[in-house]
Amino acid sequence: MLSKLDRRVETICVTSLVREVSPFHDLLATISMARTLRRLSPDIVHTHTSKAGITGRFAAMACGRTKVVHGVHILPFNDQPFLKRSVYLTLEKLASIRTGAFVDVSEGMRDLCLMNGLGDENNHFVVCSGMDVDQFRVAEPAADMREVLNCRAGTDQPVAVLYVAVMERRKRHRELIAAMIPLLKERPGIHLFLAGDGPESVILRRMVEDADCKGSVSFLGFRDDIATVISAADICVFSSEREGLPRSIVQYAMCGKPIVATALPGIDLVVREGENGYVVPSDDFTGLVQHVSHLCDDAIKRQEMSAQSATLDFSRWDARIMSSEIELIYDRLLSPSAQSPSAGAKEAHVTSQLEQR
Repeated sequence: MLSKLDRRVETICVTSLVREVSPFHDLLATISMARTLRRLSPDIVHTHTSKAGITGRFAAMACGRTKVVHGVHILPFNDQPFLKRSVYLTLEKLASIRTGAFVDVSEGMRDLCLMNGLGDENNHFVVCSGMDVDQFRVAEPAADMREVLNCRAGTDQPVAVLYVAVMERRKRHRELIAAMIPLLKERPGIHLFLAGDGPESVILRRMVEDADCKGSVSFLGFRDDIATVISAADICVFSSEREGLPRSIVQYAMCGKPIVATALPGIDLVVREGENGYVVPSDDFTGLVQHVSHLCDDAIKRQEMSAQSATLDFSRWDARIMSSEIELIYDRLLSPSAQSPSAGAKEAHVTSQLEQR
């Protein structure tokens, strides 16, 4: 990802900001970022993701004049045990004191923030996660996936089931594989493709080997041609425990695929129950696999759902729209009127423009 950055972008790597929660490293990261921000004295600090968002906003307290924007793609306290939830929510509330604007990936994430006292209606803005919409509309199927399906002996019409997600615990690949194994053994025509990589990869591969299902499951690893991967699928699934509105689900629909997914905030924007897919309760993997099984049996239903996905309007997810909407939020924060009694009028103007877009 770093190699793809424009040359004009200066990259400052904070090595102490590690993925896992680590009080020692997190404190070092906060101090390091605070020193960097004091040196740079930026007009805007834009944070993203849960832990980096908390430490980054704490670090921004070292710069009194800096405006802080936080992107909300996931909330760390959601669906957590009481103690973890209490700690994470407290940290989020402390960080929200230093947050001038929240950029929510969906209305569902915005509502969850407001429900838990993070910000208010005046500083939350829903901006869809931008991408190249057109490439998903016209993508050709990945040749390697179709080759796998064509080699399936004794199956006249193989069905490709795809899950696109980083292989980390909260994506619940383990539960999905465990629930899918009986179906894969019973129905040799069904093939499960897993696109992505991550810390769970070794465990997942071992699960498949132990179940003697290597011939029915393909690990595609990290792919930078994800549009072609989705295009090659017949049914797409998503089983994450907690999330905002995942980009993968939006991309599934952009490629015109039937979707079966666990319930997540904002998912109703993309998955219309019974029309282009099915949404099951968070822990209902039996129901998820049942829907997959029924779609595998019903080619006509898959075609109907594909047609419904293809009719949805995805202009909100265009990367150019996302950029312009975020610029409006920056303008609002940097405008002198943002600190004046007439700030309400400016707020209304920006909100109106976002709604029109």
